[in-house]
Amino acid sequence: TNMKNDSGKIQCVPGQRICEATGTQVAGEGTYVFNKYIYASLAGQVTIVPQKDLEVVKVTLGIHGTVLPEAGSIVTCRVQSVNPVMATVSILCVGPQKLHTPFQGSVRKQNVRDHQIDTVEMYNCFRPDDIIVARVLSLGDMRNYELSTACNELGVVTAHCEEGHHLVPASWTTMRCQCRTEPRKVAKVVPPKTMT
Repeated sequence: TNMKNDSGKIQCVPGQRICEATGTQVAGEGTYVFNKYIYASLAGQVTIVPQKDLEVVKVTLGIHGTVLPEAGSIVTCRVQSVNPVMATVSILCVGPQKLHTPFQGSVRKQNVRDHQIDTVEMYNCFRPDDIIVARVLSLGDMRNYELSTACNELGVVTAHCEEGHHLVPASWTTMRCQCRTEPRKVAKVVPPKTMT
């Protein structure tokens, strides 16, 4: 699929593989490196900034007209708080489009994953400030969207440990950085279909 928008810029979603990380092509803001590839940690547009002998790959949030999340929309959210029954999030983007004003949403315990639902521990799935990708189930009350991460491709895409280091996926249920491994409901990074 071709992710270019009308202006010819390449749009991406969090967790999308952008390109290979090489000695001259390095990850900038809005991206991270995993297994020698540069991935997007934000939804937005890919820009490549030449710096001396390097090309810095960045993802910047494109500001677009307001798009409303609807049932079935894939949304990018920042986790605000976590309690034993749900995670409260603010919805930042719908698909690759950034919202002018974030909407409220929540992921209830029963919508975190599609197996062993009764053993879900919310704090082992999400932490405040994590960036997650979720699907909108319905528009709840008071503009509070009901969200689900019960799919391999949904869950945490960007997180930091308590020391502030960037965590990268280590498995379905853990992310790690230079100092520790932390539990999460990790979104499986799906290699994009080849660009045409």
